[in-house]
Amino acid sequence: MKIDKAYRYIKRLIIEGIWEPETSINVNEITEKLNMSRTPVHKALSKLEQEGFLTIIPQVGVFVKRPDPEEVLERLLVCANLDALMTEQAALNLNEEEFHFLEEILTKMDNSRLSADEYSSLNIDFHRTIYEASKLTYTFNLAKTLWDYLNFVGNPEELFTDERRKQSQTEHWIIFYSLREKDSKMAKRLMEKHMRRVAKLVGEKYQDIDLNQRVFN
Repeated sequence: MKIDKAYRYIKRLIIEGIWEPETSINVNEITEKLNMSRTPVHKALSKLEQEGFLTIIPQVGVFVKRPDPEEVLERLLVCANLDALMTEQAALNLNEEEFHFLEEILTKMDNSRLSADEYSSLNIDFHRTIYEASKLTYTFNLAKTLWDYLNFVGNPEELFTDERRKQSQTEHWIIFYSLREKDSKMAKRLMEKHMRRVAKLVGEKYQDIDLNQRVFN
């Protein structure tokens, strides 16, 4: 569908940082680029506004939204809980082929010479494999929107420094072994703790608000 095409195109430019916060979006340029009318583009923009990526001001224009600190932290905490739920269910469903794939991914991620983007890509594969195994389709699709938002507000270079990678890898392997043992409750707790730590790292960019301290103390 044209709406989906416009949605994916605009969202990619936002998430990849090509359009920075407060950038004014030219609807005419998008329609020309995608060779479509204004209607599907406007519908795509409305959807992205609902997801928190854009601000639409009638009679003024469309702008990339500057992340709101409280909204960022709320979304990340919701994401942590959804990820934990899917991990709990995945522990009961993962098969040998999937475990082998997860182990291969983690082994690659142990390579300290990986760039931040390479590590980030493998990190996505690791988490996605677990969450897809949960077979919780609605939860997965809901969480996916939040992951996209995390990519919007987060920065791989900041999230995946050498020291943070070491900690993440330790946590990843422990999560893997708990899944291997089919200890669903432990896997859930570990994933929630892991994702809350990531949320806190992103939240450090917004330390000027009290919410950050209240949530993580």
